[in-house]
Amino acid sequence: MKQINLVLAVLGLGLSTWAHADEATQWHYSLGIHDFVVNDEHSHTFGGNASLIIEHRTPSAILLSAFLDAYVDVDIDKLDPDHIPLWFKSDYAAIGELYRSTPSLTFGWQVDLQGKRNTVSSVEKQLKFFPALTANYQSGQLLTQLKMGAGYYFLEIDDDVPKTFGYKRSDYGNSEFAYTVMGKMGGAITPTLSLHGAIQTWHDGNVWLEHQYRFELTYQSDFWVKGSQWALTAEHTQYHLDHYTKTEVGSPTEPILPWNDDTLLRLSLIVPW
Repeated sequence: MKQINLVLAVLGLGLSTWAHADEATQWHYSLGIHDFVVNDEHSHTFGGNASLIIEHRTPSAILLSAFLDAYVDVDIDKLDPDHIPLWFKSDYAAIGELYRSTPSLTFGWQVDLQGKRNTVSSVEKQLKFFPALTANYQSGQLLTQLKMGAGYYFLEIDDDVPKTFGYKRSDYGNSEFAYTVMGKMGGAITPTLSLHGAIQTWHDGNVWLEHQYRFELTYQSDFWVKGSQWALTAEHTQYHLDHYTKTEVGSPTEPILPWNDDTLLRLSLIVPW
């Protein structure tokens, strides 16, 4: 994973350099609270979080963005008995336009690099790198997008829970060449209130690897400083873990985890920097 960390560091350094070089680059930070839910175990893990958000548009109209999230859990349920209650998410993207068919309809490209580390639901490491093509339609306050891409999918399960079922270190990681499809829709409900939703799936050509459902409600407010906004998000993820199962382990077989989904609920205040 050293190569992955190097890529993340280089992308972060690049975005930081662009941001300092261009006063028009937008910087935001957020502070919030969250509940990390594992429904199969009736588990709720509460905590606080902070984010750094950077967006920069190049002279050629390419949008570069970086979302860096850090979470501190109050880990009471102990799904993972040795869980360190600090975990991270990251999302880097480059977005460009290829063709404008009408003022409302455009076709473009997008490259996403997403990561996740050390969640309480036993996701030790996750990396998704997916170039994609997009179709975008905007009419009034309504925005819809269809995105299709192919790339690299990696998921590693933390060892603490699986080793109680007899799994070995070599059994915890899975990397695939995969395909992804996403549909997104949203828009403004009022001048200050917006709602967006997205559904995305990853598939290796034989079986699905992950489904994700995301909803976000934002409210424009000058609560902290002018231009700040409240954001309430819900992100539900389902993981396909059958391919980790070892038939020689347990009686007759034991799954690598006794659950296969999690939900992140988050309320945060996003502030211009």
